[in-house]
Amino acid sequence: MISSAFELLAFWTGIVAVGITATGALFGCLSWWFSSRVNFLKEEISVQQDTTTNAPTEAISHLQRSADRTGNTAVTFAAAGALFGCLSWWFSFTVSDTKEEARVRFESEYAAKMKVAESDVVKARQETANALAHVAVANERTGNLEVEAAGLRERAARAEDSMNAAEARSEDAKKEVARAHKSTAKALADVAAANERTGKFEVEAAGLRERAARAEIDLMKVKERIERRAISDAQRTRLQQALKRIPKGPIKIIAVLGDEDAGKFAKEMADILKDAGWIDVHMSRGLFSGGIDGFEIRIRDREKVPVSALQMARAFDSIGFEPALVLDPSVAEGAMEIIIGMEPDAG
Repeated sequence: MISSAFELLAFWTGIVAVGITATGALFGCLSWWFSSRVNFLKEEISVQQDTTTNAPTEAISHLQRSADRTGNTAVTFAAAGALFGCLSWWFSFTVSDTKEEARVRFESEYAAKMKVAESDVVKARQETANALAHVAVANERTGNLEVEAAGLRERAARAEDSMNAAEARSEDAKKEVARAHKSTAKALADVAAANERTGKFEVEAAGLRERAARAEIDLMKVKERIERRAISDAQRTRLQQALKRIPKGPIKIIAVLGDEDAGKFAKEMADILKDAGWIDVHMSRGLFSGGIDGFEIRIRDREKVPVSALQMARAFDSIGFEPALVLDPSVAEGAMEIIIGMEPDAG
């Protein structure tokens, strides 16, 4: 704004300087003409010295005064033209300095803005690189989770196979117990009948006693296979430490009805869960078709296995008690139930 005003002043000052200089030149020409006229009249007067009239002398004086005034005016206009020329030069010089300062200031501001812009670009590139690195890490983690999920699906399939095999073993054990009871009852009946008979049947009675003894041994073997399982103090401590890291929520523990050992093991498991931080722990008894060996962790959907169920299975697996993961549509979505059955066949 200031530079534009100075430029306008410089322009009009230059115009005025040119006009005044031209006027001064015009008055200079007039002064030269008047001087020439005066000199011409003086020459004529010198030729006509005999003339007695004073008119030429007065004309010469009048022309001389006009020439002097014209000369003075020419000098004045020339001085004014020089002054306005100086003003025009000063305004032009000031405008030039102002433009130079504005140019330097603009270049300085432009350089500062360019530095800021370059810094922003470098920062943006760095943030982009960091974002790409985070994306790569996320992709790698996703791949690892997919591999882990595949392993968990495979383990769940193996657990289901183990469950089926356990059910088959349970049926065999029950049949073996029934046969043992049947053999014992038959042997005792045979012994009672043998005692009522005469001495001629003593040999046969001895054989029956031997069969009864074998039946008792078989029964003891079956009882040993279903004897009460126990968790040692070291296992209990390690299990509690593992369970403390698992998210807490409501949990049901159901022991098979009619099995005292299952009820005691369920009570012990409930105490361990409460010591590990679980508050909402429900215990009950239940009947199940097909029989239950060991203990199971039941979930609703294979595709939506709760993370806490997998962590729970790993915790018990770390102390040597490997639970079976079983699908049960009656279980609430996102929840899990622990089923305690008979001690599995140890043979």
